[in-house]
Amino acid sequence: MNQNNYEPLANLLRDEVVGYGQLLQLLEDQRSALIQQDEGLILSLNDEVTNHTVYIKRLNERRKRMVAELHAEGESGILLLIESIESAPQEMFKELIREINRLIRESQSQLTRNQMLYRRALDISRETLRVLRPGAAETPNLYRRDGNPRVQQRNANAAYVARTA
Repeated sequence: MNQNNYEPLANLLRDEVVGYGQLLQLLEDQRSALIQQDEGLILSLNDEVTNHTVYIKRLNERRKRMVAELHAEGESGILLLIESIESAPQEMFKELIREINRLIRESQSQLTRNQMLYRRALDISRETLRVLRPGAAETPNLYRRDGNPRVQQRNANAAYVARTA
């Protein structure tokens, strides 16, 4: 693989690093909104996280296609492709992949913390409602403890982040 072939892949990996960094920032903002109990901001950030997850998924799909096109043997793994690159650019690619993986782990960790805050807020709200209006506690719960509606499957985009992170 020569210099001209790997530059678009390097740029795409840089875009992924930026994308995951932005996702991590959105998740941190979401955590702050949960702590401040700012319902409007929470809802807005939920939409932003969902939209940004879709964006990251597209970047990931583009990277997979590009890797498949660039790899001479038709292998689709980026690590195999990186091994075929000369040493100086190879280190840059390895570092980009390490950074992407670090950001994914951080995002997963932040997502887990946010889900815990959602559950605690839901539990507190239910307990408050039970104390203030005992009859209301008898009504069926519309949301599960993970914050998702009982009648719907988990958001596919959120599941994607959880799988790739």
